[in-house]
Amino acid sequence: MGISFEEINPGDSIIMRKDITAEMIDAYAAFTGDFNPVHMDEAFCLKHGFKSRIAHGMLVLSFVSTLIGMYLPGEGSVWLSQNMDFISPVYAGDSVTIAGSVTEKVQGTALSLNMIKMKILIKNQSGRIVARGNAKVSLK
Repeated sequence: MGISFEEINPGDSIIMRKDITAEMIDAYAAFTGDFNPVHMDEAFCLKHGFKSRIAHGMLVLSFVSTLIGMYLPGEGSVWLSQNMDFISPVYAGDSVTIAGSVTEKVQGTALSLNMIKMKILIKNQSGRIVARGNAKVSLK
């Protein structure tokens, strides 16, 4: 089971790594229906200044769900909201690190939820920031 509200503290953090593949990009497009040529057409991407097809931003952010739901705070937590900025493209073949750190605990919000606020930072294998932002998560 995940970490309880009493056990979690500001400064708690976790980092996970995920390799992004062309197959993931294709599967995400098929699942969502987002066949934008920046994700699917190599020639289009090259013509428009990208080095290759780029991964869907939400594909990359989906691993934030894994981080929150499975690791910090873990099972039973509910991702309530996020504010994310996409900084740099992610390409097939990139390896991204997804880091989450607790910045604040809020006990008994207006909805009677115990909530934590988290800073999220996603970098590629070169250490370049590809996305950053904040998330709010409820937990017991």
